[in-house]
Amino acid sequence: MPLRILIVDDSPAARFMLREFIESNGHQVVAEEENLEGTLRAYVQHKPDVVTLDLSLARGDGLSVLKALRKLDGGAKVLVSSGNSQNKVVDDLYAAGASGFLAKP
Repeated sequence: MPLRILIVDDSPAARFMLREFIESNGHQVVAEEENLEGTLRAYVQHKPDVVTLDLSLARGDGLSVLKALRKLDGGAKVLVSSGNSQNKVVDDLYAAGASGFLAKP
């Protein structure tokens, strides 16, 4: 069953690559956003199955977006990615409700 996915990343190139990967694997990207406000609007509008979230955003940070999504929907499935995979960072993400973590190379 295809998943409906919301991509949150401030890099257009990263969003493009992620969209290509997601769609080539039979899933649907319902929206792409780059900040907290847009993400919350898109989440309410599209009710995605999964949100992919970059931890570092130009306007704001992924941890704040994660917390806001979990407050909006306690069952939100959020997969966070970051180049910072220090134990403290990953622990904080899981404590805030991340469903998973992917370390960027």
